[in-house]
Amino acid sequence: MGRKILFANQSSGSLTVDIVNAYEQTGKYEKVELFVGTINIRPSVPNNGVKVIKTIKYNNKGFIQRFFTWTVAYLHLLLVCWFRGKGTELFLITNPPFNTFVPLFTRKPYYILIYDIYPDTLINQHVISESSFIAKKWVKRNKKIYAKAKRVFTISEDMKKEVAKYVDESNISVVYNWSHNERMVPVKKEDNPFLKQHNLDGKFIVLYSGNMGMTHDIDVMVDVAKELINEDDIRFLFIGEGGKKKIVEKKIKDYQLQNCIVLPYQDKDVLPYSMGAADIGIVTTASEQTGLSIPSKVNAYMSVGSILLCLADPQSELGRMVSDNNLGKCFNKNEIDAMACFIKQMKDDCVLAEQIKKNTRQMSFNYTPENAKKFIID
Repeated sequence: MGRKILFANQSSGSLTVDIVNAYEQTGKYEKVELFVGTINIRPSVPNNGVKVIKTIKYNNKGFIQRFFTWTVAYLHLLLVCWFRGKGTELFLITNPPFNTFVPLFTRKPYYILIYDIYPDTLINQHVISESSFIAKKWVKRNKKIYAKAKRVFTISEDMKKEVAKYVDESNISVVYNWSHNERMVPVKKEDNPFLKQHNLDGKFIVLYSGNMGMTHDIDVMVDVAKELINEDDIRFLFIGEGGKKKIVEKKIKDYQLQNCIVLPYQDKDVLPYSMGAADIGIVTTASEQTGLSIPSKVNAYMSVGSILLCLADPQSELGRMVSDNNLGKCFNKNEIDAMACFIKQMKDDCVLAEQIKKNTRQMSFNYTPENAKKFIID
């Protein structure tokens, strides 16, 4: 009987698909399956040899919706696992967070990839208390489950230190996120149809693109935009969806700002041009756990050669990476004036801005799809 492996990630993007394809390409598995609610194909697609098992889509519009879709996906995954015979391995990704409980109900060997640490995330977001029964039980289960994993993966050295309270560091591997440099490339402004479509020709673009979650301080960038209201050649562009979107839109309306544009998620074919429009790319980390990871959008911004403006602790791993390699600058969310000055400096000093853009593009080649192969442990 040949080896089989089942990957589980309710909302899978190109990173998950790259990992799944890397396993399939080894030829060591008779069957490779991906359990998923949605696949955000940009640009990776599952290989023909990968079987996709669909489950309920992840809904992040509110905690009740999140919890419901998490629970349904988890119960569905349990059912799928019970119908898989011997020789099946599991590769469990923390979306939904309950995925890591699956080993309690099966003896199948498993790997765990941690993007978000639970219950820590829920505690930091004040959803549950650290002293609560749920938190204490979850911590206890983590220690038991992580210790028996074939390997625990995470995406930054800072996050590894946090995960180490659940399992010995010797069983934790760090694999950084990546992007596709063959698709995400710098785009000359005169050749960018996205800029033309939105009448942004000749403008200096400050871009936030991605999830506008309630734990991210995206709305402070509207305050920065207010400080730069008289800089007619600077535009702030907010692309994405999430709980903070209405807050961003309300602040723009209340301030009567003409230098801000809010757009929905862009089609995968438009993405290289919308991301490529950014002179400065805004990076936010969850306000209560800044520094634990390096958001994947950092890699996309670097691929297109954008200057990074990060709302993150300068002493975090993200902060150190930005500072040590001259990729931009990190700020506290309250440093509104300092962020405005930085943006204006980058707009006015073309030589410095171009050098930083070259640095980010060069840095992107350290984080390529080859990283997916680092998840293959025999």
